[in-house]
Amino acid sequence: MSATKLPAAERGGDTPTPTSPEASPDERAPARKWVAMAKIGRPHGVNGELKVRPFNADSTLIFEVDELRLRQKGKPPRLVRLEGARQGGDQWIVAFEGVDDRDAASRLTHGELSVPREAMPPLEDGEFYHVDVLGAAVLDADSGDRLGVVRHLHSGASELLEIRLDTGGDVLVPLQPDYVTSIGEEAGVVRVRDLSHWQV
Repeated sequence: MSATKLPAAERGGDTPTPTSPEASPDERAPARKWVAMAKIGRPHGVNGELKVRPFNADSTLIFEVDELRLRQKGKPPRLVRLEGARQGGDQWIVAFEGVDDRDAASRLTHGELSVPREAMPPLEDGEFYHVDVLGAAVLDADSGDRLGVVRHLHSGASELLEIRLDTGGDVLVPLQPDYVTSIGEEAGVVRVRDLSHWQV
């Protein structure tokens, strides 16, 4: 669960989702924002349980919500419910509703689990969640002119804001106060300065 000050924090997205591990594509819920919290590992035993590794070992939020979003490569996201969870070392042993044997469990391996954005804890001043910034309009801090939209936030040796420019192309801007003057303070808006320094 990551909230960060400038620079920043967390994956997630807007997705309509079916209601169970075996739900059809027609069973859709309204679009919501989701924050990725854990990765599903291998089955544990023969009764449908799985090993789950939270991205934040100190957080138990994933086990406190009614529904989780399951995302798997090549498949539409869907909603799942937990039937039980217990800690097993640095992982959790989890049982999902409707997953009753090892074969069914193995089909969920490598899936990613997310919680609804509204379930995340409140932020302190200067903090934001990545999911709140993706797709935000990027404005010039001085003129107020629209420059583009936030496409991605890159974490690593340096934090970078990837902007898709309205004039075409992408640009990477260091997530530093000198260049990104406001992020997470206004809903759907990021303000930047001296963008031309980073255009190629």
